[in-house]
Amino acid sequence: MDGLRSESRFGDLTLTIDEPVNWGGTGTAPNPAEAMLAALGASIEVTIRCYADFLGIQVKSLGVELSAEMNSQGFFGLDASVRAGFPVISATVKIASEEEPEAISKLLEIAGRCCPVLDNVRHPTEVALSFDLVKPSED
Repeated sequence: MDGLRSESRFGDLTLTIDEPVNWGGTGTAPNPAEAMLAALGASIEVTIRCYADFLGIQVKSLGVELSAEMNSQGFFGLDASVRAGFPVISATVKIASEEEPEAISKLLEIAGRCCPVLDNVRHPTEVALSFDLVKPSED
């Protein structure tokens, strides 16, 4: 960890998370909330692409535009009535296809039901939070 910069490892892959400089980070990577939004958008895309292939629905291009605003009063615990996270996330799926609107609607309905990250965002997921206190090594 460097300031607020953090790296997570997934096998041979590394995901870097950071905060902007004005928040104490190095400003070299997305912040955790941005990474969560990116994961949501990517998961919606993957779900739609997988089901489009499975159902034989032609999709030439696909993208998900996400927007959300966070109130820092929730993050800093200044107002108990304000969530620490996003109160609303807006997602617009942009699909280029010559298919009928009904086929595209079917893909969106399936994504709404089967997308794993969307499911975790929409429904409370139990997170067992614990800690392991270790003494810093003297280097």
